[in-house]
Amino acid sequence: MGPDEFGPQVTSSSTPLDNPMSQFREVLAPYGTWMDLPDVGWVWRPDPNEVGVGFTPYSTAGRWVSSDWGWTFESDWNWGWAPFHYGRWFTTPEEGWLWWPDSEWAPAWVDWRWGNGFVGWQPLSPPGFSTGLSWRFVSANNFVQPDVESHLLPEAQVQNLMRQTQPVGEHVVAREGYWNRGPEPEEVARVTGQEVPLARPMTPPTGHPPRASATSPEGAAPMPAGGSVRPPDGR
Repeated sequence: MGPDEFGPQVTSSSTPLDNPMSQFREVLAPYGTWMDLPDVGWVWRPDPNEVGVGFTPYSTAGRWVSSDWGWTFESDWNWGWAPFHYGRWFTTPEEGWLWWPDSEWAPAWVDWRWGNGFVGWQPLSPPGFSTGLSWRFVSANNFVQPDVESHLLPEAQVQNLMRQTQPVGEHVVAREGYWNRGPEPEEVARVTGQEVPLARPMTPPTGHPPRASATSPEGAAPMPAGGSVRPPDGR
């Protein structure tokens, strides 16, 4: 599979040896299937034997931790640095959750809601696509717990929880659309009375300045957008 075969979403002029999409393909191939969809291009579907039949991105097998760049999903999978920090997720009736590769890093490509003791998030879809009503909510007291999926509130409550919460977080402009830093860690700590877990030190390979009120861990600063794709230090 050559670098130009990843579909219309890939505009990189990189050579085959350093094409970011080639790296994603090699990293993720053992854990799912790459497929070429009409009008979308190459996307990756995780194997249910690897992630479970009820897999939901940014919920299954991981937890939310605070970083200088915003809330980031700390995955339990060693390949999680790729699909939870690069690209976007969307769903189709036939294939379920699919990952659309892109080379721009973010702490998490999600939107956020907050209020009345609840916090919710939803994956941000690729340009021109939709994730439907795929919000996931937890009690604010359970937001920073390990294995956040085990604390998700029933999907039947989503409509009611949408009415009880409001959009929250700073939108950061990306090459395509935006990502959201999420609720302020200080507010989460105040409401829950719990210490906010911190991300391991990381130096994002692409991206944007950290939160204005925070100091970058160990003096690290993000590289300019367009840097090579690699897992951030500490993932």
